[in-house]
Amino acid sequence: MMLVNRLSAIVLGLVLALDTQLVQAAALPLDKSAIEAALQVAGKADDDAANSAIRDNLPIQGLSRGSEAQRLAPSEPRFAQNEPETITPPPTHSLRVMLDWYINPYHAALIVARERGLFEQEGLDVTFSAPADPNVPPKLVAAKRADLALMSQPTLHRLVDRGLPLVRVGTLIPVPLSGILARADRGISSLTDLKGKTIGYAVEDEARVLLDALFEQQSFGVEQVTLKHVDFSLSQALVGGDVDAVVGTLRPLDRRQNAQQGVATREFSTDDSASPLYDALILVANRDDLGKHRSDIGNFLEALEQATAWLVKHPQAGWELIRTAEPALDTPENRAAWPDVLPLLALRPSLLQSQRYARFEAYLKAQGLIEQLSPVSRLAVEIETP
Repeated sequence: MMLVNRLSAIVLGLVLALDTQLVQAAALPLDKSAIEAALQVAGKADDDAANSAIRDNLPIQGLSRGSEAQRLAPSEPRFAQNEPETITPPPTHSLRVMLDWYINPYHAALIVARERGLFEQEGLDVTFSAPADPNVPPKLVAAKRADLALMSQPTLHRLVDRGLPLVRVGTLIPVPLSGILARADRGISSLTDLKGKTIGYAVEDEARVLLDALFEQQSFGVEQVTLKHVDFSLSQALVGGDVDAVVGTLRPLDRRQNAQQGVATREFSTDDSASPLYDALILVANRDDLGKHRSDIGNFLEALEQATAWLVKHPQAGWELIRTAEPALDTPENRAAWPDVLPLLALRPSLLQSQRYARFEAYLKAQGLIEQLSPVSRLAVEIETP
């Protein structure tokens, strides 16, 4: 570009030289004085261009002034002398999550979202806590001492009926998993044989709903069995002979552990009962405090959805990540159960099946297990995700 400008200036100088009669005839060759005159004009044109550039560029105006200005030579790049501005990271919001049980394969999406940094990507600082008593987590949320808790849908209906400000905001396991696991050596081959037996449970509200559904076609009810609260020790109580059967969420680990310890069991699932479908594992929040955490909960559910999608695509890598992050889960029983657990995970944790909650509420009212009907909007909401 500089060469083109230089040539243009020379041509301009020649034209001006012709006008001042430095060249007397176009046919005559240019003499030395004509060429010098042209170069002087070109030089002046270059100086004008340089001066124009100086005028337009304030930082270099002081480098040259007037007709004695020298050509601007290329210079090294200049960098800002001030310190760069500090980039402030987005604020991190805390969420306190109470588990329903000790950590187990059904919590796979939670573990993977944590280990893959998905919560951090959503601007969340999430802490998980296992309860000393499985009945406590929803009560902590109701008291605003935790932000989210894991529990079953049947328990939610009963607690809302009692006035606790709880609302479902997400789902981890969207199919029933509960039932009765009974010792085969106690003469129990059918549900009828459970009459007069001792049944262990962890969560009373869930146990009442499940037993009522399972015993609906029997000649006896819950009043004809002895219920024993055993907290987390369902499997231990069964193997130890403290109870004849246990009722609650049937975990693959429990069944395999019982068999390994030489205790044959018989399973009675709610699949054939009169109970409508329900979500086995849900997330609940405090309804009165929901507005404060709605955005954070949406981000939390988005992280869970991403984690579940990754697990579906990478089941083996998922198991390796889970067992490495939680060494207590790295057992032959859990490893064998993993292929059965993975298909149970909710692909869209935020999705709410409103009719399912309406049907189950009506079922509980008809069975006399709740006093009044609550609208679905009081029981469950669907949180928007990013």
